[in-house]
Amino acid sequence: MILVELYNDLVEEESSQWDIEKRKWRYGITSHLKEKNKKSPEELLDELCEVYADFGYPEDMEPFIHYMPPSDGYNPLLYSKEENINRLVSLFDEFLQKEKAVVQFEQF
Repeated sequence: MILVELYNDLVEEESSQWDIEKRKWRYGITSHLKEKNKKSPEELLDELCEVYADFGYPEDMEPFIHYMPPSDGYNPLLYSKEENINRLVSLFDEFLQKEKAVVQFEQF
């Protein structure tokens, strides 16, 4: 709805430009959550699950969503809760770096 208001229907929903704008918003929101939850990785992961849902369950977020099964052969049962949390946060950090590169590229 924000994109429609900002662009006065100039951006067609489900277009490539729409997808880019959504990624920019998602990057901004997830970056903010990272800063906001520096001292609480569990809270960060919980809030990322909300963003995951709000943006229609994008596949590129699945690796760090705590209720999604790992797709890389990782077995969380073999590790402590803290190790699992650290792994998910690390996967989120990788995602955020990739998104930053995409968002910066798309601004030119």
